[in-house]
Amino acid sequence: MAKIVAVLVLLAGCGSSYSAPSYTSTSTSTSTSTSTSTSGAGVTLKLEDYLSWCSVSVNQGTASADATQTLTVPQGTVVPLTADASSSVFVWGYWVGTDGDTNASHDTGKAATVTMDKSKVVQACCPFASDPSTPCPAPTP
Repeated sequence: MAKIVAVLVLLAGCGSSYSAPSYTSTSTSTSTSTSTSTSGAGVTLKLEDYLSWCSVSVNQGTASADATQTLTVPQGTVVPLTADASSSVFVWGYWVGTDGDTNASHDTGKAATVTMDKSKVVQACCPFASDPSTPCPAPTP
């Protein structure tokens, strides 16, 4: 019985030491922005919202329809993303560059992740509702 209690105490203590990674971000309604991290081992995530037709949220934060968001995160961080159309004129389409973007159909889930093993560019695509099969152009590197 004492062994079970000791194991439970150890397990209870394991979950309390997690701290969420810090994000340094910059967003802009133009096509370029920069951000730097003072943590040393940061990598850059450039989020492109094609023509601002989507509303994109990073790490459950406030959604933004900015054309570009640039974040610096610690290398190895898994960044959660969510997106939807920014208005009823558009429909959700797909992600390019996320962990689920493994084929020509891209990642069609509104919720996605990107594992930051290196600097990356991710694009959200929300085409016109009147022509939802129209693809967005490839993201800019």
